[in-house]
Amino acid sequence: MFTQRHTAYKLSIKDIMSSDYVQVPGESDYVKVGELQVSRARLMATVVNKLVNDERKSGFLVIDDCTETIRVRGWEEQHKLIDSVNIGDLIDVIGRVRRYNEEVYLIPEIIKKSGANWFALRKIEMSNKDKPKLEFKEAASLSSEEPVSKDLMFSLIKKNDKGQGAELKDLLEQSKLGREECLKVIRDLMADGVVFEPKSNKFKALD
Repeated sequence: MFTQRHTAYKLSIKDIMSSDYVQVPGESDYVKVGELQVSRARLMATVVNKLVNDERKSGFLVIDDCTETIRVRGWEEQHKLIDSVNIGDLIDVIGRVRRYNEEVYLIPEIIKKSGANWFALRKIEMSNKDKPKLEFKEAASLSSEEPVSKDLMFSLIKKNDKGQGAELKDLLEQSKLGREECLKVIRDLMADGVVFEPKSNKFKALD
């Protein structure tokens, strides 16, 4: 049975570190940011420290977004994500919020390198919001009068992925877009690091 992941919220590190950490038996831990229960977060920050143990397949990053620092810790597959970036890199990371020995940290699901322009855009975006922004909204259906956004295309890719990726022909048919316009939205999602193309004209969502 498919288990839907908790929403990833765009936050500052300070949002996480200054919020109450809540543990509920049988459920996912979370930090309470305002009215939100945040189990997964999306942060953009600079790597200021890194330690990797290849023998134990573990490691951590310390990242800084100018509001606070937090550790990104990983094992096995997450170890590969951590090892893919270096000190000084600006990264966009989506991960689960966890705590051990009173330290709140992040277990990464996605890490991708970013740039200064994206960091500036993120700061503007968050300063204009009264609360953290949802990473992606699920779309149950498409209206013919509603423009196809990245959110909706992301949902279509997930809906049409039967294991090998969603086929472009299905995305074209269901989005009602022309080929070039459809590919432009998909490329934007790929640039965001949340969609990739495992085979020609087949697309998979990372989230």
